[in-house]
Amino acid sequence: MGHAIITDDKESTPNFGKPLFVPFTVVAIPPMHVVDARVYGLYDGYRINLGKLSDSLDISKVNEVRAVVDVIPKESGFSQKKPYRLEIPVSGKDVKADVEYVKKIVNQTLQPKDFLSKWGYVDVIGVTKGKGFQGPVKRFGIKRKQHKSRKSVRAVGTIGPWHPASVMYTVPRAGQMGYQRRTIYSLRVLGLSKEPGISLPVKKVTSDYVILMGSVQGPKGRPLLIRKAVRVEKELKPPSILNLSLEGIKV
Repeated sequence: MGHAIITDDKESTPNFGKPLFVPFTVVAIPPMHVVDARVYGLYDGYRINLGKLSDSLDISKVNEVRAVVDVIPKESGFSQKKPYRLEIPVSGKDVKADVEYVKKIVNQTLQPKDFLSKWGYVDVIGVTKGKGFQGPVKRFGIKRKQHKSRKSVRAVGTIGPWHPASVMYTVPRAGQMGYQRRTIYSLRVLGLSKEPGISLPVKKVTSDYVILMGSVQGPKGRPLLIRKAVRVEKELKPPSILNLSLEGIKV
């Protein structure tokens, strides 16, 4: 992470047109290798796998088209050689057009920066940092009891009434904290690598990278899934960046 000084371009804020101090996160985006395609259809309301894309496939039965891509962490400077494989839905205007598009990109290499440059906001999906098994004080932030009140000080005062004789899900209890899938919505894209005005000494990242305003979930090196923002309809241009800095931060 680092900090940036940008020009506030939101007209509804009092600081419109003035310098704004914001944190940012550098996320490596290695190229995507399209290795295959897969199609799905609907049968009695259920999505069924129709198998791989072939010339003998009946397109009238196809409801969704997905591209099977490989992302190799080693291409971004990480030590992991085993690629991450995932299916990315191809959401176009027409299923037939999606099929033709997938046929063109199979066995091709796509650069994520070509898509991110068109988006003003993105959603980041990933797994948070793991905290292990924790009690309710750290897990839910409840208040500690008086030191002579009971045997337990870092536990809840009561877990529920006599009747109904059950513990509701709203009662803070000990359990797993962190290492959970979470989605951060509407993170703004500040810029991409090799763009005018974007110059950061990110030594370990050997591929392209994207600069996102704010923070993302998970530790360094954990994979993230970036998609187009689903809660923002309009697309904004990247803001005017006055300064980017990684000073005092290990990269």
